[in-house]
Amino acid sequence: MSAARGERVEEVGPVRGGGSGGDEFRLVWLGRAIWAVLIAGVLAFLVRGADNPPDPLLVPAGDASATTTVELDRPVEVDGEGEAALPVTTLPPAPATTAAQRSSTSSSTPSRSSGSPSGPIDASASTPAPSTEAPSTTVGVERRPLPGFGEVGFRVTSADGRIVDGVALLAADQASRSQGLMEQSDLRGYDAMVFRFSSPTTGRFFMRNTRIPLSIAFFDLYGRFVSAADMEPCPDEVADCPLYAAARPYVHAVEVAQGDLPRLGIGPGSVLSFPSP
Repeated sequence: MSAARGERVEEVGPVRGGGSGGDEFRLVWLGRAIWAVLIAGVLAFLVRGADNPPDPLLVPAGDASATTTVELDRPVEVDGEGEAALPVTTLPPAPATTAAQRSSTSSSTPSRSSGSPSGPIDASASTPAPSTEAPSTTVGVERRPLPGFGEVGFRVTSADGRIVDGVALLAADQASRSQGLMEQSDLRGYDAMVFRFSSPTTGRFFMRNTRIPLSIAFFDLYGRFVSAADMEPCPDEVADCPLYAAARPYVHAVEVAQGDLPRLGIGPGSVLSFPSP
């Protein structure tokens, strides 16, 4: 048993211990293999890197040569430039019209009109800087409201920048516009009567059963003066009372005692507005 065990130890011993010649041979081939792997790796890196795109170029901020132009697929739209847009801060130049055009022009009672009242037009922000400012022309005067009519404060900015504030009876529906100042002997302490329409109109006015002579001025959608006329009372027995029309479509008509338009600053180049209370 001891001999057998000793032989087995002898056979295994040389394999584990080995000779010095065998070890050197293995080290040489191991070194060659390592170099071969390194060289192959370097070659592979160079080959793959050559196929990649060039490195990105960083351009300092403000370098105009690196600016990229982007084309839009639709035009840029500017607010307020469309056909339906209305001026907000700037009014177009007021038309030069005479203060007394009557080609069938103006009245105490419109012949045809309908619709709900239009919103107030505030053009004061875009009118010329005033040179003077006048208070209401009826300060201290007792006003007598008229059933079926409202009351509204208004402002006129004349062509030379003068501002006049006033208070008017308001006819803003069909019934009140049809009645107007019929059967009234005065303006009941108000500066004027304002007729308001919901959209631009060409309705004409007449003076049947109106006791006092009146002047009327028309203003367009932007508050600009359109035209004016003096109107005479027309007795009920007259079959065909004269009809008074504006020179072009209007939204507001202002009636005053005949001859009072200049006192309120109303005339060519003036602007009508309704400041918030």
